[in-house]
Parts: sequence; structure tokens; C-alpha cells
Amino acid sequence: MSHRRGTKRAVAAAAAGAAGLVATALVIGAPSSAADPISLTLNYHCTYPLVGSQPLKVVINTDLPLSVKTGQPTGTFDIKAVSTINADTVSGLNLIGAATLEGQAIANAKVAAPGLDLPVKVPNDIAKSPIPPSGEMTVNAGGKTPSLTFTQPGEAKITVGDLQLKVTPRKADGSVTGITPDGTIDAPCTQDPGQQNTLATIKIGDGGGTTPPTTPPTTPPTTPPTTPPTTPPTTPPTTPPGGGGLKYSFGIKGQTALKALGSTAPINGGFDADVDLAKKTFTGDLKLDPSHTDFKLFGFVQGGSDIKVEQVGQQTGELEGTGFKAHIKFNVFLPSVQVFGIPISNDPKCGTVSPSTSEMKTGPDFDLLKGGKLTGTYSLSALQNCGQLNDWISAFAKSDGNTLDLNLTKK
Repeated sequence: MSHRRGTKRAVAAAAAGAAGLVATALVIGAPSSAADPISLTLNYHCTYPLVGSQPLKVVINTDLPLSVKTGQPTGTFDIKAVSTINADTVSGLNLIGAATLEGQAIANAKVAAPGLDLPVKVPNDIAKSPIPPSGEMTVNAGGKTPSLTFTQPGEAKITVGDLQLKVTPRKADGSVTGITPDGTIDAPCTQDPGQQNTLATIKIGDGGGTTPPTTPPTTPPTTPPTTPPTTPPTTPPTTPPGGGGLKYSFGIKGQTALKALGSTAPINGGFDADVDLAKKTFTGDLKLDPSHTDFKLFGFVQGGSDIKVEQVGQQTGELEGTGFKAHIKFNVFLPSVQVFGIPISNDPKCGTVSPSTSEMKTGPDFDLLKGGKLTGTYSLSALQNCGQLNDWISAFAKSDGNTLDLNLTKK
């Protein structure tokens, strides 16, 4: 029983070190006795909401004895881990207004020894860590493991596996973001294939090992690893080229005020965007439903018109804080125009001579996870293809200073 408990504690040590996560590096130990320095680098891909699959690099540094006597405690160990979170993940956290990250990581590890093959899940607390405004994020952490005792001679191998993160990003005032209903992210992290993931191989026998002192040193050794079994192979970089393939979809409800006609028209539709987190830019498609406006000319001429809006090319824009700025370009068509209920134009090609443009910006309280207000102004050019009364219709439709007041809801 003492063998299994001691071994389980050792696994907890290794697992905790691997849990260098999206916002913290976890720690599992440094030695209390004569031991050999060990360094292990592991690359993961973690799947988060908002930014999708992103790389995570974890470097585990520790000192472990490479040989121990059977039945003899190894003493306590310190393991220090450094986690590097890539720039796209940091950008995603900033987009939702997160200032700090905290939570828990559950590390999967395994200890294999004579008569023992023990998988262990170890929960580890993640200390609150500040999130930088841009670039990569590096976090350090540390801890201690209990002493370990093996009862049978042979070899004990400690390997590090996948991670499960449960982290909560918080705003500067301590409130949670809207990334999930309760603000907490559950993110599985899968170890990249083809890596050497053995933290240590320990020889167990009556002739090996050194009895550790009862008091661990205050400063763990920093000498690089010297033994082949514990030297990690060269691993690929954790930051992929280019930005993330983040996709956004918003529902749109609002209205436009047509200055010259003194009327408004409802706006309904949607906007789908592909976001490049590295460049903080996006391209997207604007799709608006057909609409209608009723107007009154000279105070007594009652009229109405159907309205159809078509985007010109893909729409573009830039991310700004927790919102964005969009450069919108579109054509406006009036497929049906009536005065006193009498149609005076029924040509579906009746529309603006040149496209309208608008520089639209989100409001200060806009939340990319929920939505918010998006406003802008635009002009309508002269009309064409509106039948015999084209010039008359055009004179009343052409205008500057028309407004767009929209509410976006995250799909």
C-alpha cells in the first residue's frame, strides 16, 4: 500500500509539471537529495472557444535521482514548469476583455514500475496570472512532491500525457467574461504526436541510490540535463505561421434613417466574418433582408418604396479593443416605388449609380462574445433605371448623412 501511495504521489508530481496551460505553467517538484537535473519540453494543442485549436508549449525542469534503493524513500522533489501561450490565444483573451486568467488543470500522467502500471489524474490550481496586451504569454509555477518509495527492483518510468484545462478569464474589475454561461472554459489539450514524453526513468535496486537528506536545498540546481533518457528531442515551433482561422457570425437588427425622405426603414440580416487574430483584421459577408420605407413629400405626398441592399465585394475591417471598425460598401436598389399607392417604378434594376460606403464602429460597451451597437453614416448617389420618372425619384432619394443604427447579436 505504501508503495502505491508513494508512486501515486510521484505521478502527481509529473502530471502537475505537465499542466503548463493556456494561462499558467504548473509545477511538480525539485529535489531534496543528490539527483540529476532533468528538462522535458512538450508541445500541446488546446481547443478553446472563440479561438479554436491553439498551440501550447510546456518546459518542465526538475532534479530526480536516476537510481534509488528498494524500500528507501527518495525524499521530496521540486519541479518547475514554464508555459508559453501563443500570441493568437493572448489576442483572443484580449478580445473578450480578459485581464487575468486563473483556474485548474487536470494533468494525466503514468508511473510504470515492476508490478505497477498506474494512470493518475491530478488536479492543480492555477494562480491568477496577468494577460499582456499582445504577444506571447509566459507563466512560471512551482511546487513540491512527497517522498517516493519503491518496493521491487527494476525500472520506474514516469511519463506525462494530455491535459484538461478548466480556466476562468476575468476582466480588470474581477468579473467574468461571457465566453461561456458561467465564464469558465473547459479546454482539452492533446499532446502533439511524435514527442518523447518520458519525464524520468529511475533504476530501482539494492545497489543504487543515495539516502537523501531530510532537508531539501533552498535553491534547486540549474545544470542542464546530462543523461540521454531525459534529454528531450528537438520539437517544432509552437506558433503556426499566419493568424488564426477564427469565424464570427452576428445577427443584425436595426434601422436606417433616410435623410432626404424623412423616413426610416427596418434592417434585418446577418454578418459572417473570418478573423485573422495575428493581423487583427477580418473579411466578411453582409446579407440584409429586403425592407420597405414609407415617406411623405412636401408634407402631403404619400409614398413608399421597397429597398434591397447588396454588398459590393467582401467587407473588411479591423479589430479594436473588444470591438471592431468595419468598412462597408454596398449598392441600394428600389425595385418598387409608389406614390399615393400608384406604382411609378417597378424595375428591379432601379438603384444607385455608384456604391454607398460607410465607416462603421462598435460602441464602447460592445462585447464580441455577445454583440452590441454598430453605427455609421452613408450617402446615396443618384439613381438609374427607374423608368420615366427616374430623375424625379432620384432627386428625392439622393442624399448625404443617412444613418445606420444596428444591434448585433452573436450567433
